[in-house]
Amino acid sequence: MSYKKNAILALLSSTTVLSGSVQALDGSLLGMDYNISGFIRAEMAVKTVDDENPYNQRGNLFNGVAVERRGALPQTNLPLLPQPTVNDTAVRNGVPADNDFNFTQVRLENTIQLRFNSNWSSTIKLRGIFDAAAYEEFDPDDVNSEAVGYLYGEPNYFEYDDFKKGGVQNRLEWAGEDYMIDIPTAYIDYQDGPLLIRAGNQQIAWGQALFFRVMDVANGLDLRRHLILDFASEEYADERISSPAIRASYQIGVWELDTFVQMFQPTIYPNPNTPYNVIASQFTVRDTYDSVDEELNSGFRLKGSIGDIGLQFMYTNRINPDGVFRWTKSNVNRDAEAVPGSGSTLAETPLEVDTTGVWSADEWFTYAAMARLDGIEGLNTLIREFPESQTLLAEEVDSMEEARRELDFFFQASGSGFRGHIAREYFREDIFGTGFSYVFQGEPGSWTDQLILNFEVTYTPDRVFTNTNLSREYIVEDEIISALVLEKYQRFSRSFPATYFVFQWMHRTESDLFGRHLSGMGGDINNTPDGVDGWDGLVLALQQPFPGLVWRADFSMLYDTRGGLLVQPALKWKPSGDWNIEMFYTYLDGSLGDNPNENIIETIEWAEEFGMRVAYQF
Repeated sequence: MSYKKNAILALLSSTTVLSGSVQALDGSLLGMDYNISGFIRAEMAVKTVDDENPYNQRGNLFNGVAVERRGALPQTNLPLLPQPTVNDTAVRNGVPADNDFNFTQVRLENTIQLRFNSNWSSTIKLRGIFDAAAYEEFDPDDVNSEAVGYLYGEPNYFEYDDFKKGGVQNRLEWAGEDYMIDIPTAYIDYQDGPLLIRAGNQQIAWGQALFFRVMDVANGLDLRRHLILDFASEEYADERISSPAIRASYQIGVWELDTFVQMFQPTIYPNPNTPYNVIASQFTVRDTYDSVDEELNSGFRLKGSIGDIGLQFMYTNRINPDGVFRWTKSNVNRDAEAVPGSGSTLAETPLEVDTTGVWSADEWFTYAAMARLDGIEGLNTLIREFPESQTLLAEEVDSMEEARRELDFFFQASGSGFRGHIAREYFREDIFGTGFSYVFQGEPGSWTDQLILNFEVTYTPDRVFTNTNLSREYIVEDEIISALVLEKYQRFSRSFPATYFVFQWMHRTESDLFGRHLSGMGGDINNTPDGVDGWDGLVLALQQPFPGLVWRADFSMLYDTRGGLLVQPALKWKPSGDWNIEMFYTYLDGSLGDNPNENIIETIEWAEEFGMRVAYQF
């Protein structure tokens, strides 16, 4: 794949050339102080495993694999006539990929800070990102796909789908297929003693947890660029998506009251057939965000101390930015090959005939388990909530064997495969949170001296979750999320700066770290999920600067107690004030437990990679 490697070298070369022409600006003009700074950075991630993203068309686990299908209608449709089984072999016609890179982007950021007087100041950040797309991309013509929807043809890395044409969700963003320009920061500050008011596009980050978000609930995440696989120590700084807001804080002694009102901004998932897509590309997503894009979120946090105990209390009323999913009508009039005239009926169901859909019962149940869904009940819901499917003789089933026969029968009748159409909807929720902190005082130099303990917990009544059968009757349950954090600077040598350590434990009662309901855990190709009770994750991280601060070593580890492990060692080199090089390796193993579909790492295990970022700062 030498052409890909040449593309990356070209990115690095262009960074060097461009960086030589930029200069930092700092001074005053018309009585106003200003500072202009930024960086240009080439970013890449080289695959270290042979696996491709299984949620993409070219990484589909069944591409080129011969699968035996045994199709038959449910016996109750024709009770007096035994139903023969139609046997055939299906070979999904997807074209497997063999990529060298997961990630190839160039980024330019420029930050302008203005100070008008002692009370008024402003910060504006402009960001531009270009994806070199040095990947073996999906081409719908290669598989004769006619899938409906702007994003379901050739890959689009940044635009967000309004289904008929490209667009954006982020209000201060301009995007094309391989680039985006946005203004993630644009606010003005007014400060008068203990009062601070900030108005404009901004992030609101509450809480202390690394990897985990407990009280950090104000903003959703933009996962299009590198999913959650950047430097772990950056704590969602690049993923947390900004939103227009008014934020005010007031300090009274040791207590601070922090409040905000912001415009709703949904989480943005990677687009189908892009490197880090995590929604299986056999699904077509119809997003309903335009129905809530004028809604407001609000909240407050009170933080202070009583003696040696730090305390905080939080309340947020928001629309959950992650959304939930259900079956929806496809509105695609395309006949199944074996049933002429069936297109108008299929248009009233969630199914669309296309080669990029599911081809067999094996594929159906494999991907249902990977998505933490119930394959049998997902089929029954599709039939029950869309009666038009019953006119094609579809019928609810009671067993895995019946489901397999019926699924294979209809996949055979399609002539290619069936895509499933799902809607993404959003619901409002109330989040109540509290936490405390304590700094231990031990013998100087001991492990307990200046050890910081933080504990955070939130309670969300009637939180709405995607049903494991994709029903419009969502799962609604109360959820408690908590995290215990221990952090400490410890010095081992007079010649080395202190080492920073973090240990964390998160417990969630109803969902995993990705927000999927725990009742969907534990399925596989032959079994529907049994579900699990509670999700627990452990984090260990450290950071070690070297003498002179030219080098810094980082280490982060996330362990899902049901058998998933993420380990990320990293090295940062800053040879001068202008240049910065970061290297990190992300090791992923989701097969340490009894069932990989019970932990979160299995979902991203294919993304094991070596990452590198080369930046010139100005």
